[in-house]
Amino acid sequence: MILRILGVCLGLAMAAQAAADTLDINLHNKALRATYARPVGDSQGLNMDVGLLYSRKYSDNGYVLHGGLQVAGMNWSEQGDFSISLGGRAVYVDIGSFDGGHVAFGGNVRFSPIYRVGFNAALYYAPEITSFMDADSYTEWSLSADYQVVEQAFVYVGYREVKVGVDKGGSFKLDNRAHVGVRMNF
Repeated sequence: MILRILGVCLGLAMAAQAAADTLDINLHNKALRATYARPVGDSQGLNMDVGLLYSRKYSDNGYVLHGGLQVAGMNWSEQGDFSISLGGRAVYVDIGSFDGGHVAFGGNVRFSPIYRVGFNAALYYAPEITSFMDADSYTEWSLSADYQVVEQAFVYVGYREVKVGVDKGGSFKLDNRAHVGVRMNF
């Protein structure tokens, strides 16, 4: 099931002509995430991404599917390079009998103070007004440090928390652990 969902997401994303695409895969003992990102058309700075997070934290396995659009760019300072993206994601969460839909807003920042080393932070949030079905909120944040092994590949370690608020009270934390990953640009 998980491979079919991932295959469909990646197949749809790759249907367009490939150029400056990124594949990011990270995991730990209880979760796996794969994200594919690419520029939209000939636009400068508009990117789309699709991804899947599979979590085995609960007795019912959890899935988080997302598709998003972000405006991205570089910002330089005397301290180092900043890569920044801002935008939104449509997010679908499935945990057993729980289903939630969200429109989450946020972004990412990567700071590289020295050559080949970077520090990353990301935050996406959907309040009650943009959450649907059984959910009343969605929060995802992550921190990581990466190293550029070769020109087009990074390895990293990080920490991520994905939390979904439930309409009737309470919440699910689908992921809240450290992970390792690789990001490939092609």
